[in-house]
Amino acid sequence: MKIRVIFSVLILSLVFSFISLENIAAQTRPTPKLKIDIPNLVARVNGVDIESKYIKFRLGQILRSVPRPLTVKEKTSIVKDLIQKEVVRELVNQQGEKENLKVDEELIEKEMASLRSAYSSEEDFKKALKARNITPEDLKISIQTDINARQLLNAQIKGKINISDDEVKKYYDDNKSKFHRPEAYHTRHILAALFPPDAIRAQSIQELKKNRGYFARLAEEKIDKIIAELKKGADFEEVAKNQSDDESTREDGGDLDFIYKGIFDPGFDAVAAKLKPGQISGKVETKFGFHVLQLIEKKPAEVAPFKEMKPGIQKYLFMEAAKKQVATYVEKLRKEAKIETFF
Repeated sequence: MKIRVIFSVLILSLVFSFISLENIAAQTRPTPKLKIDIPNLVARVNGVDIESKYIKFRLGQILRSVPRPLTVKEKTSIVKDLIQKEVVRELVNQQGEKENLKVDEELIEKEMASLRSAYSSEEDFKKALKARNITPEDLKISIQTDINARQLLNAQIKGKINISDDEVKKYYDDNKSKFHRPEAYHTRHILAALFPPDAIRAQSIQELKKNRGYFARLAEEKIDKIIAELKKGADFEEVAKNQSDDESTREDGGDLDFIYKGIFDPGFDAVAAKLKPGQISGKVETKFGFHVLQLIEKKPAEVAPFKEMKPGIQKYLFMEAAKKQVATYVEKLRKEAKIETFF
Protein backbone atom coordinates (compact mmCIF):
# COMPACT_ATOMS: atom_id res chain seq x y z
CA MET A 1 0.00 0.00 0.00
CA LYS A 2 1.33 3.44 -0.94
CA ILE A 3 1.61 6.15 1.69
CA ARG A 4 1.77 9.87 0.99
CA VAL A 5 2.10 12.48 3.72
CA ILE A 6 0.27 15.61 2.61
CA PHE A 7 1.49 19.11 3.48
CA SER A 8 -0.29 22.10 1.96
CA VAL A 9 2.27 24.72 0.99
CA LEU A 10 0.69 26.75 -1.80
CA ILE A 11 -2.91 27.91 -1.87
CA LEU A 12 -4.92 26.50 -4.75
CA SER A 13 -7.44 29.28 -4.42
CA LEU A 14 -10.28 27.64 -6.29
CA VAL A 15 -10.41 24.46 -4.25
CA PHE A 16 -8.14 24.38 -1.25
CA SER A 17 -9.16 27.60 0.51
CA PHE A 18 -8.62 27.87 4.26
CA ILE A 19 -11.35 27.42 6.85
CA SER A 20 -13.58 30.46 7.37
CA LEU A 21 -13.39 31.56 11.00
CA GLU A 22 -16.06 34.22 10.77
CA ASN A 23 -18.82 32.23 12.41
CA ILE A 24 -16.53 30.80 15.06
CA ALA A 25 -15.00 34.13 16.03
CA ALA A 26 -18.42 35.73 16.28
CA GLN A 27 -19.38 33.44 19.16
CA THR A 28 -18.10 34.54 22.54
CA ARG A 29 -19.59 32.11 25.03
CA PRO A 30 -16.92 30.62 27.35
CA THR A 31 -16.19 26.95 26.75
CA PRO A 32 -13.66 24.56 28.25
CA LYS A 33 -10.52 23.55 26.35
CA LEU A 34 -11.31 20.03 25.20
CA LYS A 35 -9.09 17.74 23.17
CA ILE A 36 -10.08 15.63 20.21
CA ASP A 37 -8.33 12.46 19.17
CA ILE A 38 -7.10 12.62 15.57
CA PRO A 39 -5.78 9.28 14.27
CA ASN A 40 -2.46 9.10 12.42
CA LEU A 41 -4.31 7.94 9.31
CA VAL A 42 -7.21 10.26 8.49
CA ALA A 43 -8.21 9.15 4.98
CA ARG A 44 -7.39 6.88 2.06
CA VAL A 45 -7.92 7.88 -1.57
CA ASN A 46 -7.68 5.09 -4.14
CA GLY A 47 -5.24 3.26 -1.88
CA VAL A 48 -3.10 6.31 -1.00
CA ASP A 49 -3.03 7.07 2.71
CA ILE A 50 -3.34 10.62 3.99
CA GLU A 51 -1.66 11.07 7.34
CA SER A 52 -2.66 13.60 9.98
CA LYS A 53 0.52 15.71 10.39
CA TYR A 54 -0.73 18.57 8.27
CA ILE A 55 -4.25 18.35 9.73
CA LYS A 56 -2.89 18.72 13.27
CA PHE A 57 -0.59 21.55 12.20
CA ARG A 58 -3.43 23.52 10.57
CA LEU A 59 -5.76 22.86 13.50
CA GLY A 60 -3.13 24.30 15.84
CA GLN A 61 -2.85 27.43 13.68
CA ILE A 62 -6.61 27.90 13.69
CA LEU A 63 -6.96 27.41 17.44
CA ARG A 64 -4.30 30.05 18.07
CA SER A 65 -6.14 32.55 15.87
CA VAL A 66 -9.58 32.14 17.50
CA PRO A 67 -10.23 34.43 20.50
CA ARG A 68 -11.79 31.73 22.68
CA PRO A 69 -11.54 27.98 23.35
CA LEU A 70 -13.56 25.87 20.92
CA THR A 71 -15.91 23.03 21.74
CA VAL A 72 -15.26 19.46 20.65
CA LYS A 73 -18.03 19.84 18.08
CA GLU A 74 -16.40 22.94 16.58
CA LYS A 75 -12.94 21.36 16.48
CA THR A 76 -14.35 18.22 14.93
CA SER A 77 -16.05 20.27 12.21
CA ILE A 78 -12.79 22.06 11.40
CA VAL A 79 -10.81 18.81 11.23
CA LYS A 80 -13.40 17.16 8.96
CA ASP A 81 -13.25 20.16 6.63
CA LEU A 82 -9.45 20.06 6.53
CA ILE A 83 -9.52 16.34 5.77
CA GLN A 84 -11.97 16.84 2.91
CA LYS A 85 -9.72 19.52 1.39
CA GLU A 86 -6.78 17.11 1.53
CA VAL A 87 -8.90 14.38 -0.05
CA VAL A 88 -9.72 16.72 -2.95
CA ARG A 89 -6.07 17.70 -3.25
CA GLU A 90 -5.03 14.06 -3.48
CA LEU A 91 -7.78 13.28 -6.00
CA VAL A 92 -6.64 16.07 -8.30
CA ASN A 93 -3.00 15.09 -7.88
CA GLN A 94 -3.73 11.47 -8.80
CA GLN A 95 -5.62 12.56 -11.90
CA GLY A 96 -2.65 14.70 -12.90
CA GLU A 97 -0.38 11.67 -12.58
CA LYS A 98 -2.79 9.62 -14.72
CA GLU A 99 -2.58 12.26 -17.42
CA ASN A 100 1.24 12.25 -17.18
CA LEU A 101 1.51 15.92 -16.33
CA LYS A 102 5.16 16.87 -15.94
CA VAL A 103 6.38 19.37 -13.37
CA ASP A 104 9.47 21.39 -14.22
CA GLU A 105 12.14 20.74 -11.57
CA GLU A 106 13.28 24.35 -11.88
CA LEU A 107 9.79 25.52 -10.92
CA ILE A 108 9.88 23.33 -7.81
CA GLU A 109 13.28 24.74 -6.83
CA LYS A 110 12.04 28.28 -7.45
CA GLU A 111 9.14 27.76 -5.08
CA MET A 112 11.43 26.13 -2.51
CA ALA A 113 13.67 29.20 -2.73
CA SER A 114 10.65 31.44 -2.21
CA LEU A 115 9.76 29.56 0.97
CA ARG A 116 13.35 29.74 2.21
CA SER A 117 13.44 33.51 1.63
CA ALA A 118 10.98 34.04 4.48
CA TYR A 119 13.71 32.92 6.93
CA SER A 120 16.91 34.74 7.86
CA SER A 121 19.08 31.69 7.20
CA GLU A 122 19.05 28.12 5.89
CA GLU A 123 19.45 26.95 9.48
CA ASP A 124 16.29 28.80 10.58
CA PHE A 125 14.44 27.33 7.61
CA LYS A 126 15.43 23.78 8.56
CA LYS A 127 14.54 24.40 12.20
CA ALA A 128 11.06 25.55 11.15
CA LEU A 129 10.58 22.39 9.09
CA LYS A 130 11.85 20.18 11.91
CA ALA A 131 9.45 21.82 14.37
CA ARG A 132 6.60 20.76 12.08
CA ASN A 133 8.05 17.28 11.53
CA ILE A 134 8.55 18.05 7.82
CA THR A 135 11.63 17.20 5.77
CA PRO A 136 12.83 19.16 2.70
CA GLU A 137 11.88 16.15 0.60
CA ASP A 138 8.35 16.23 2.04
CA LEU A 139 8.19 19.87 1.07
CA LYS A 140 9.31 19.18 -2.51
CA ILE A 141 6.70 16.46 -2.87
CA SER A 142 4.06 18.85 -1.56
CA ILE A 143 5.10 21.59 -3.98
CA GLN A 144 5.07 19.12 -6.87
CA THR A 145 1.60 17.96 -5.82
CA ASP A 146 0.27 21.49 -5.76
CA ILE A 147 1.81 22.42 -9.11
CA ASN A 148 0.42 19.22 -10.60
CA ALA A 149 -3.04 20.01 -9.28
CA ARG A 150 -2.85 23.61 -10.42
CA GLN A 151 -1.95 22.56 -13.97
CA LEU A 152 -4.81 20.09 -14.09
CA LEU A 153 -7.40 22.53 -12.76
CA ASN A 154 -6.21 25.24 -15.13
CA ALA A 155 -6.77 22.80 -17.98
CA GLN A 156 -10.40 22.40 -16.85
CA ILE A 157 -10.95 26.15 -17.06
CA LYS A 158 -8.84 27.23 -20.02
CA GLY A 159 -10.95 28.26 -22.99
CA LYS A 160 -14.19 27.13 -21.33
CA ILE A 161 -15.27 30.36 -19.64
CA ASN A 162 -16.31 33.47 -21.51
CA ILE A 163 -17.56 36.54 -19.67
CA SER A 164 -19.39 38.85 -22.07
CA ASP A 165 -19.47 42.64 -21.85
CA ASP A 166 -23.25 42.43 -21.36
CA GLU A 167 -22.78 40.21 -18.28
CA VAL A 168 -20.26 42.63 -16.83
CA LYS A 169 -22.52 45.64 -17.42
CA LYS A 170 -25.52 43.84 -15.93
CA TYR A 171 -23.55 43.00 -12.78
CA TYR A 172 -22.47 46.64 -12.47
CA ASP A 173 -26.04 47.93 -12.93
CA ASP A 174 -27.49 45.39 -10.49
CA ASN A 175 -24.89 46.06 -7.78
CA LYS A 176 -24.19 49.79 -7.87
CA SER A 177 -24.26 50.00 -4.08
CA LYS A 178 -21.06 47.91 -4.07
CA PHE A 179 -19.27 50.54 -6.13
CA HIS A 180 -20.10 53.53 -3.97
CA ARG A 181 -17.08 55.67 -3.09
CA PRO A 182 -17.16 57.96 -0.05
CA GLU A 183 -15.86 61.51 -0.08
CA ALA A 184 -12.11 61.67 -0.75
CA TYR A 185 -9.42 64.19 0.14
CA HIS A 186 -6.15 64.84 -1.63
CA THR A 187 -3.92 66.32 1.05
CA ARG A 188 -0.36 66.98 2.05
CA HIS A 189 0.68 66.59 5.65
CA ILE A 190 3.58 67.24 7.95
CA LEU A 191 3.96 64.81 10.82
CA ALA A 192 5.61 65.30 14.17
CA ALA A 193 5.67 61.64 15.14
CA LEU A 194 4.85 60.48 18.65
CA PHE A 195 7.99 58.36 18.39
CA PRO A 196 10.55 60.00 16.05
CA PRO A 197 12.15 57.65 13.48
CA ASP A 198 15.62 58.08 15.02
CA ALA A 199 14.30 57.11 18.46
CA ILE A 200 12.54 54.04 17.05
CA ARG A 201 15.79 52.89 15.47
CA ALA A 202 17.87 53.56 18.58
CA GLN A 203 15.67 52.52 21.51
CA SER A 204 14.00 49.33 22.65
CA ILE A 205 10.21 49.03 22.91
CA GLN A 206 10.50 49.24 26.69
CA GLU A 207 12.51 52.46 26.46
CA LEU A 208 10.06 53.99 24.00
CA LYS A 209 7.12 53.19 26.29
CA LYS A 210 8.95 54.64 29.29
CA ASN A 211 9.72 57.87 27.41
CA ARG A 212 6.31 58.21 25.72
CA GLY A 213 5.29 61.33 27.62
CA TYR A 214 8.57 63.04 26.87
CA PHE A 215 8.32 62.27 23.17
CA ALA A 216 4.71 63.47 23.08
CA ARG A 217 5.74 66.86 24.47
CA LEU A 218 8.56 67.16 21.94
CA ALA A 219 6.22 66.24 19.08
CA GLU A 220 3.63 68.81 20.07
CA GLU A 221 6.27 71.50 20.47
CA LYS A 222 7.65 70.60 17.04
CA ILE A 223 4.29 70.83 15.26
CA ASP A 224 3.50 74.14 16.99
CA LYS A 225 6.75 75.61 15.63
CA ILE A 226 6.00 74.25 12.15
CA ILE A 227 2.51 75.79 12.17
CA ALA A 228 4.02 79.11 13.22
CA GLU A 229 6.43 78.93 10.26
CA LEU A 230 3.59 78.17 7.85
CA LYS A 231 1.55 81.09 9.16
CA LYS A 232 4.51 83.35 8.37
CA GLY A 233 4.40 82.19 4.75
CA ALA A 234 6.78 79.20 4.65
CA ASP A 235 6.20 76.85 1.69
CA PHE A 236 4.30 73.76 2.86
CA GLU A 237 6.08 71.33 0.54
CA GLU A 238 9.53 72.56 1.52
CA VAL A 239 8.75 72.37 5.23
CA ALA A 240 7.41 68.83 4.75
CA LYS A 241 10.56 67.79 2.88
CA ASN A 242 12.84 69.16 5.59
CA GLN A 243 10.93 68.55 8.81
CA SER A 244 8.21 65.89 8.48
CA ASP A 245 8.74 62.63 10.38
CA ASP A 246 6.75 60.70 7.76
CA GLU A 247 9.64 59.20 5.81
CA SER A 248 7.31 57.64 3.23
CA THR A 249 5.91 61.00 2.02
CA ARG A 250 8.67 63.43 2.97
CA GLU A 251 10.40 63.44 -0.43
CA ASP A 252 7.05 64.22 -2.11
CA GLY A 253 6.44 67.22 0.12
CA GLY A 254 4.05 65.26 2.34
CA ASP A 255 1.71 64.32 -0.52
CA LEU A 256 -0.77 61.65 0.64
CA ASP A 257 -2.68 61.50 -2.68
CA PHE A 258 -6.43 60.86 -2.48
CA ILE A 259 -7.61 59.20 0.72
CA TYR A 260 -11.21 58.06 1.09
CA LYS A 261 -13.10 59.11 4.18
CA GLY A 262 -12.90 56.42 6.83
CA ILE A 263 -9.41 55.18 5.97
CA PHE A 264 -7.54 57.49 8.33
CA ASP A 265 -8.23 58.63 11.86
CA PRO A 266 -11.73 60.22 12.22
CA GLY A 267 -10.08 63.41 13.49
CA PHE A 268 -8.05 63.59 10.28
CA ASP A 269 -11.21 63.26 8.18
CA ALA A 270 -13.08 65.87 10.22
CA VAL A 271 -10.36 68.48 9.69
CA ALA A 272 -9.84 67.70 5.97
CA ALA A 273 -13.60 67.99 5.35
CA LYS A 274 -13.62 71.59 6.59
CA LEU A 275 -10.66 72.79 4.52
CA LYS A 276 -10.81 74.50 1.16
CA PRO A 277 -8.23 73.79 -1.58
CA GLY A 278 -4.92 75.41 -0.64
CA GLN A 279 -5.98 75.99 2.95
CA ILE A 280 -3.79 74.81 5.83
CA SER A 281 -5.19 73.30 9.03
CA GLY A 282 -4.29 73.78 12.62
CA LYS A 283 -2.85 71.02 14.80
CA VAL A 284 -4.37 67.56 14.28
CA GLU A 285 -3.67 64.79 16.79
CA THR A 286 -3.83 61.10 15.82
CA LYS A 287 -2.34 57.91 17.24
CA PHE A 288 0.75 58.58 15.10
CA GLY A 289 1.47 61.97 16.62
CA PHE A 290 0.63 65.53 15.53
CA HIS A 291 -0.07 66.64 11.96
CA VAL A 292 -0.75 69.78 10.00
CA LEU A 293 -2.68 69.34 6.73
CA GLN A 294 -2.98 71.19 3.46
CA LEU A 295 -5.94 70.34 1.24
CA ILE A 296 -5.11 70.09 -2.46
CA GLU A 297 -8.38 68.78 -3.86
CA LYS A 298 -11.62 67.26 -2.68
CA LYS A 299 -13.80 64.64 -4.41
CA PRO A 300 -17.48 64.22 -3.52
CA ALA A 301 -18.99 60.83 -2.79
CA GLU A 302 -19.76 59.01 -6.02
CA VAL A 303 -20.51 55.71 -7.68
CA ALA A 304 -17.30 54.51 -9.32
CA PRO A 305 -17.66 54.71 -13.12
CA PHE A 306 -18.24 51.50 -15.04
CA LYS A 307 -15.07 51.96 -17.10
CA GLU A 308 -12.91 51.80 -13.97
CA MET A 309 -14.78 48.87 -12.46
CA LYS A 310 -15.07 46.76 -15.62
CA PRO A 311 -11.72 44.87 -15.32
CA GLY A 312 -12.38 44.00 -11.67
CA ILE A 313 -15.92 42.82 -12.39
CA GLN A 314 -14.69 40.68 -15.29
CA LYS A 315 -12.13 39.04 -13.03
CA TYR A 316 -14.69 38.44 -10.28
CA LEU A 317 -17.24 36.89 -12.64
CA PHE A 318 -14.53 34.73 -14.22
CA MET A 319 -13.43 33.44 -10.79
CA GLU A 320 -17.01 32.66 -9.78
CA ALA A 321 -17.57 30.72 -13.01
CA ALA A 322 -14.22 28.95 -12.56
CA LYS A 323 -15.18 27.84 -9.05
CA LYS A 324 -18.35 26.24 -10.38
CA GLN A 325 -16.46 24.57 -13.23
CA VAL A 326 -13.84 23.17 -10.86
CA ALA A 327 -16.47 22.04 -8.33
CA THR A 328 -18.24 20.07 -11.05
CA TYR A 329 -14.96 18.47 -12.15
CA VAL A 330 -13.97 17.55 -8.58
CA GLU A 331 -17.38 16.01 -7.94
CA LYS A 332 -16.87 13.81 -11.01
CA LEU A 333 -13.50 12.65 -9.62
CA ARG A 334 -15.12 11.89 -6.27
CA LYS A 335 -17.77 9.68 -7.85
CA GLU A 336 -15.14 7.68 -9.72
CA ALA A 337 -12.81 7.27 -6.71
CA LYS A 338 -12.68 5.00 -3.69
CA ILE A 339 -12.51 7.33 -0.69
CA GLU A 340 -12.31 6.19 2.93
CA THR A 341 -12.16 8.51 5.94
CA PHE A 342 -11.17 7.44 9.46
CA PHE A 343 -12.22 10.44 11.53
